[in-house]
Amino acid sequence: MTNRRYNIIIAACLVAVLLCGSIPFSASMAASAAEEQTEAALLEMACKEEPQPHGWLLKWHDPAEAHELIGTQVIRRQHETAVWLVQPEEADADLCAWLGRLHSESGVEYVEPNGRVSILALPETNEQSGAAAQADESASKAQALAPAASEANDPELGKQNHLRQIGAIEAWKTAHDQTDLTIAVIDTGIDLDHPDLKDNLVPGTNLVQHGKQPDDDNGHGTSVAGVLAAVGNNGKGVSGVLWKAKLMPIKALDYRGDGTEQDLGEAILYAVRKEAKIIVLSVGLYRYSPYMRDIVEYAESKGVLLVAAAGNDGLSLGEKTAVKYPAAYSTVLAVGGVRPDNKPDPRSNSGPEIDLAAPWNVFTTAIGGRYKKEEGTSMAAPQVAAAAALIWARYPNMKPYQVRELLRQTTNDTGTPGFDNRTGYGLLRVDRALKTALSPDRFEPNDKASQAAFLPLDKQVPAVFGKNGDKDWYAVKAPYDGKLTVAYEALVPSGRTAPPIKVSYYKNNKLVQADETKLGSKTFEFSVGAGRQLLLIEPLNLDFKTDTPYLIEVSFRMAADVHEPNDKSIQAFLLQPKSQSVYGTFHQTADQDWYAIQFTSGGTLRARLSTNTVRIDPALAIQRAGQQLIVYDDLHEGETEQSPLLTVTPGRYYFRVHNAISSEASPVTGTYTLKLEYTPKYDDPNEPNDKYYEALSVSPGTEYIGLIGKSGDVDWFQLRLSRQSFVDMKLTGVPAGVRMRMEVYDKKQKQLFVQSSDDKGSAALTSKLFQPGVYYVKLTSNRPFDQQYYRFRVDTNELVAGFRDIGDHWARDAVVQLSSSGIASGTGKYAFEPDRSITRAEAVAMAVKAYEPSSVSTASGSPFTDMDAKHWAYPAVRKANANGWVKGFPDQQFQPDRPVTRAEMAVMIGYAEGLKPIEPSTSPFSDVHRTHWAAPMLYAMQKKGYVNGRKGNRYAPGDKASRAEYAMLLYRVYGKR
Repeated sequence: MTNRRYNIIIAACLVAVLLCGSIPFSASMAASAAEEQTEAALLEMACKEEPQPHGWLLKWHDPAEAHELIGTQVIRRQHETAVWLVQPEEADADLCAWLGRLHSESGVEYVEPNGRVSILALPETNEQSGAAAQADESASKAQALAPAASEANDPELGKQNHLRQIGAIEAWKTAHDQTDLTIAVIDTGIDLDHPDLKDNLVPGTNLVQHGKQPDDDNGHGTSVAGVLAAVGNNGKGVSGVLWKAKLMPIKALDYRGDGTEQDLGEAILYAVRKEAKIIVLSVGLYRYSPYMRDIVEYAESKGVLLVAAAGNDGLSLGEKTAVKYPAAYSTVLAVGGVRPDNKPDPRSNSGPEIDLAAPWNVFTTAIGGRYKKEEGTSMAAPQVAAAAALIWARYPNMKPYQVRELLRQTTNDTGTPGFDNRTGYGLLRVDRALKTALSPDRFEPNDKASQAAFLPLDKQVPAVFGKNGDKDWYAVKAPYDGKLTVAYEALVPSGRTAPPIKVSYYKNNKLVQADETKLGSKTFEFSVGAGRQLLLIEPLNLDFKTDTPYLIEVSFRMAADVHEPNDKSIQAFLLQPKSQSVYGTFHQTADQDWYAIQFTSGGTLRARLSTNTVRIDPALAIQRAGQQLIVYDDLHEGETEQSPLLTVTPGRYYFRVHNAISSEASPVTGTYTLKLEYTPKYDDPNEPNDKYYEALSVSPGTEYIGLIGKSGDVDWFQLRLSRQSFVDMKLTGVPAGVRMRMEVYDKKQKQLFVQSSDDKGSAALTSKLFQPGVYYVKLTSNRPFDQQYYRFRVDTNELVAGFRDIGDHWARDAVVQLSSSGIASGTGKYAFEPDRSITRAEAVAMAVKAYEPSSVSTASGSPFTDMDAKHWAYPAVRKANANGWVKGFPDQQFQPDRPVTRAEMAVMIGYAEGLKPIEPSTSPFSDVHRTHWAAPMLYAMQKKGYVNGRKGNRYAPGDKASRAEYAMLLYRVYGKR
């Protein structure tokens, strides 16, 4: 879920425009930095759009590859999973650059945001459906009349109808205690002093406030604990499914019920370290997290069973609902909820990952030693965890996958016959689980295609190859076109070889693809279409004499949509300029889909981005070519984002679509719809501006569009100049057959200039010198037009020290000072040309003006064959030569128009300053050897602090010196006199 409130890129000055209901998406909206933004700039912008999480989770491929990271603070290390919680060392660090470095570090597997997780509370705005409310009311009446069961003497047992629904009271005749293993409750803590809980508690931990007890300051964890194991038959309050147990409270969520993925992962690791056997998780998020997947897999590898609630958003999200993570991971028991009448509660999240269901409504413990009604899948999950604990009490040698399977095999199928996405395999029945032996392969008989057993997606299940040629057929439903991944693992004792197997994929009873392996485990992948698929798994050796159990898991990944590849703006899929709906998918990690429309006429546009799954948080961005990318991501997972009504003008527009659930969002099973509503029309966004006192104030460098919509229409624009400036005005886009007139007036309405459009539809006013003040531009035409926009632009260059080209130049101050001292002069037409190479004549002239060497006799004639007294720089060159500042070339030429190198620049100014060269013992710069002809003077200037190197301590002695560089060095040296 995202809490962003955009529009972050739109300037504050546009708020007033937003309030008017239609945003003109023209050049007046934002200054154009370039015709096209580079991919790097877009990446940086996208990075800044994302809210910074509570640190980042960095995973190493191998713990041995872990090493210190420059510019990175390590907040916490999790050695079991080789994961570090990190953040930039500096608070103001460039986040995009920092993340880029981490991703490129050797040994790094992933870098994921440490997102927030929350308890599975009911949506505040959600109301029960009529049927659910009626069922609850009936159940409440039944509870009030129900006598207490003779098996337990807890006075509130009559209100605990959920115990009867799951057969717990009947199961107590077989077992009701489990104190041989520890059950960790990862939640908001537990009321440690509750009279109905404290005797079943063992020491835990508080990960929210380290050093404090894991006491519950929210109430959620206490209610979960009471369902699981409120002390039974103690004459107090209520009874849990377990009468006696060892509950370990782990507080990973704060008083609001919120925490982070790292907190949740650390809580699971803590439970594993403390040898908990079962972990209850009534917490979740919709985002697939590689980090949480690693944590879950680690717990499974240690023989720990995870039980998690599916979520409570089924009614509010409808068809978009999905099972929350971690319940949706393949080895976690995912628990849905049923009403008191055993029908699926519509508020319970549904999906193929659901294993089974338990009662939604309970009566349980509350903080402060109290009791209360509670509801939700958060209350269903601990019922299943307690059942698992009782199974282990009866069958202590079972593996976690066997416990999961026995719970599935012993459910009461109260929903749609067979497996369904609302209740999985059915309603939990504790009594059946304790009286029924585990079937090693519940799918048999499935030796024929006609007997294919249904496999839900994303759930690990066990099966067995029977001896003497057993074949196992499975049916899988692919929701879309995509890829099926079949993960196979043979469960053979140590020292025994797994049989070679073949996995075949059939469509419409025809073999499409087959693959084999001689290994004990392998992942197979098949490209499939939407609908029912058949898989055949069989040993290659049909005479195999021993049963071979195995685990199988089938997962699905969306195919790329028809618009791919369109992951970058330069790959944008071109759409027609019309109203339309575009359907796409996010089939890869951090997928971004770009679209483009070339509008040939203006109009209005509204864009809507929706999705059919809560696992997508739609984020929409729109950009006119050359302008800013504007992001619309104000809402949450599964909700529709939309732009305001935009006014578009002819030109190219880009549309970026991505899943903002994470900056590194994983592939998602589901689709999005980009709906574009385009109404072509031409409006003048600058009206009213028919009078000079209504003139639209223009910003230099911005393009404005307009219309002469009716006869007699006049468009006025106003230009304010605070300094003497050169002004260029350009009018383009005049329709064929139309003549436009551009008139410029001063503030007293005195006409200064007039230009008319030519046959190419343009008019220009070029390099006119304007004094500070207010000016008006009047645009008229010989006839109206409203099917094409004209374009009007004003560019200004302020005069600084008499120059038009140094206003924002890095050497501005040096040029201004030298100019005011009469040392630096321009090159004509108010230009200094700071970035042009300086010539030898120009360089000598500036040095002589600065240092004013003594005059020399010219009677002996010119010392250089290519210069005489008529050359403008001759006097300065004679003086500089006579004083030993400069020399000619071996052919007796001076070459006054030759560019000066950076080495020559330093030597010339050094001699003019009177510096004596110093022979260096080492090279002064990485690219200036100590034997270089200019090294002595460069070394002398370096010691004085006059010169320094570029990146890598380079000086680039052979590069041409610009007029700006020469002025800056001369100012630096001469200015210290």
